[in-house]
Amino acid sequence: MPRLPRTILCIVALAASVSLSAQHTQEAGILAGVAYNLHNAQFSKLGSYPSCCPEFTGGSGISWYAGAWYGWNLSPSFTLLGRVTASSESGMLSDQEPSFVADLRDTARVVDALFQHDIDASLFSIGIEPLLAYRIGGALDVMAGFRAGLVLTQAFHQTETLVEPADYGSFLGDDRVWVDTKADIPEAATLRATAIAGLRYVLPVGRGRSSFLAPELSIHVPLTGVASGVTWSVTQVRLGVAFGWQFDQPIDTTPVMQQIQPPPPPPPVIAFTPPSVNVELVGVDATGTERPGQAIRVEQTKVTTLHPMLGHVYFEAGESALPERYRRGIARAQQDTMRLQPREAVHAELYVIAQRIVSTPGAKITVTGTTAGNANDQGLVLARARAETVRDILVSLGVSVDRIDLQVRAVPQKMTTASDTTESKLAIDENRRAEITSAYPGILAPLTLGSTDISVTPSTYRVLSSVASALPITSAVVEVRQGSRVIARSERVKVPVDTLLVDLREVDLATFTDEPMIASIAATDSIGQSADARVSLPVEVSSVSKGRVENLGATQIERYQLILFDFNDVTVTGANARLLALIRSRITPSTQVRIIGATDVMGSREYNAELSLRRAREVARLLQVSAPTIVGSGEVDARFDNALPEGRAYNRTVIIELINTVK
Repeated sequence: MPRLPRTILCIVALAASVSLSAQHTQEAGILAGVAYNLHNAQFSKLGSYPSCCPEFTGGSGISWYAGAWYGWNLSPSFTLLGRVTASSESGMLSDQEPSFVADLRDTARVVDALFQHDIDASLFSIGIEPLLAYRIGGALDVMAGFRAGLVLTQAFHQTETLVEPADYGSFLGDDRVWVDTKADIPEAATLRATAIAGLRYVLPVGRGRSSFLAPELSIHVPLTGVASGVTWSVTQVRLGVAFGWQFDQPIDTTPVMQQIQPPPPPPPVIAFTPPSVNVELVGVDATGTERPGQAIRVEQTKVTTLHPMLGHVYFEAGESALPERYRRGIARAQQDTMRLQPREAVHAELYVIAQRIVSTPGAKITVTGTTAGNANDQGLVLARARAETVRDILVSLGVSVDRIDLQVRAVPQKMTTASDTTESKLAIDENRRAEITSAYPGILAPLTLGSTDISVTPSTYRVLSSVASALPITSAVVEVRQGSRVIARSERVKVPVDTLLVDLREVDLATFTDEPMIASIAATDSIGQSADARVSLPVEVSSVSKGRVENLGATQIERYQLILFDFNDVTVTGANARLLALIRSRITPSTQVRIIGATDVMGSREYNAELSLRRAREVARLLQVSAPTIVGSGEVDARFDNALPEGRAYNRTVIIELINTVK
């Protein structure tokens, strides 16, 4: 007996024996879908039929398949499926042959030609498919087996067509088709075998959940060819859906004698161990090194900043109305001028200047309106309107109108220009302004601001928590708190081991006290048993005043900012030069001096880094102190907003920090 039929009989016998011995759920159903047929070939002709094709190497086609199946669930994981399917493996094999023909219409010449060779193959079979399905998880099955099919249709239609030139040439008369053959495939195989691998996903439907839909994807790899004498096989990829039913084996209904059974024993009482939980709190320093058990240290540093006055108010293109950011700055300064942050003080200058004029008898100022001098922003009328806007705001803040002189200029006397055309807009924004000047030095003198910088060490903590339980956990809460204040909270039910990162820099450090920081976990299982654990770390809070008392060591910083350096300039002049004399008088032998040069974003990063270093070195030379720390930060770590013209003006600066330890 041939090998293939013998193998089929063995598989059928095995399926029958398993089905008789298995006493499990069975299933049956129907299936249908589409198939993509990939024809792999290597021949030039079929039998004795004429063909001019150099070689057919392959093709493809879209077809269908349908069938029915019966299945036996051998175990919770394995199911044996026996299928009967009808399938079309049709496809088109094509080859294009470049050649040439003689063109004799006007002048005899040879022209390029293209011949199209096609074989339209019609293949149809009915076969059996023994498959073994394995449940790999959830509702997903992986299937493997083979198919033995009886080929019922095995025909082909072969043509050879002159495609190019499209406007000239034919084989006979007007016929551009030379070969046109329809016949059965010579020496076609009557039985075809394929190996099968695939997936299906079982979705129960209906109220009783005995019926189901199962989308499936499979690939059929040929074990035999289409015909003998040629190299030609078909690989098929199927995508379809099956609809099936599940039912139990018939129950033996033979009458049996009723026997009186003793009552069943009471169910045993099962005691479940309560959940087990654990929590750890580990500090992580700036280098990423873990610091178990390290206390949390909060340090407050008193900072006195001498903030320079810019004396510029910037406007939008073609506008003379005061931008809203200046109105917000005035309102903030009216609440508390001394506690302004430097970024707030940038937009609060009009209020500060107004208060200084009012408190300085005889003091006068000049407000000069300017424009950018381009098509969208020009004219002395616009420049004057901007000066008048600033004057009216100062008058509303209590300044007498006769103490304000107005001037106008088409463009500022010291214009900002851009060497790179991509930064022209930034330069234009800085030239739309009103400038405030005064012969009285106190009007535009630097503003003293007081603030407190607060740091925490370590700044990051890792909360490691774990839950072990014999029953499902319904609630697991991890918290980090100080006193009654919750710093961080996380609820995790399904994860037995978890990590919660807490960044203390995101917490309001000013509210920290000496109470310990506590990390805790509380978990409850499905029958209400609970467990909890906690760990704590001490918190040390030091400030300037507290440092004096406890000798913990706190820091006091005086910060001076020099402006304005003109655009692309390193020269220290005017009020800045006078300010250096004041700074020298504040330096003691134990004072650490740090000089930081900075720039705005206009220009390349490399050039700005060099320019900022030149500014810092020039200030260090004029300050005449030994061993200062000199830094050129360039445009990196900007202290003011580079998106605003006033922010860029403030970033063209040198910052001098005098650092003293308070004991």
